[in-house]
Amino acid sequence: MPANWGFVAAAYGLAAVAIFVYWYRLVKKERELAALRRSTAERSREPSRAGHPRSEPGSRGPLQQSQRPGAPRS
Repeated sequence: MPANWGFVAAAYGLAAVAIFVYWYRLVKKERELAALRRSTAERSREPSRAGHPRSEPGSRGPLQQSQRPGAPRS
């Protein structure tokens, strides 16, 4: 039995390394996700481009019959 303690220590060491690598990978993924969320939030706050101004939702009127999708064109 004493000859097996080296294998036991090696198994625990290997398990510790595997857990550490997995933990490091999860932390890295968490940072990437946080950066992605920040960049998405920053993009959603950007003003519209000059060539494509956005109108306010309250200022839009109902579509005319000719403007509705699928309406016959005259």
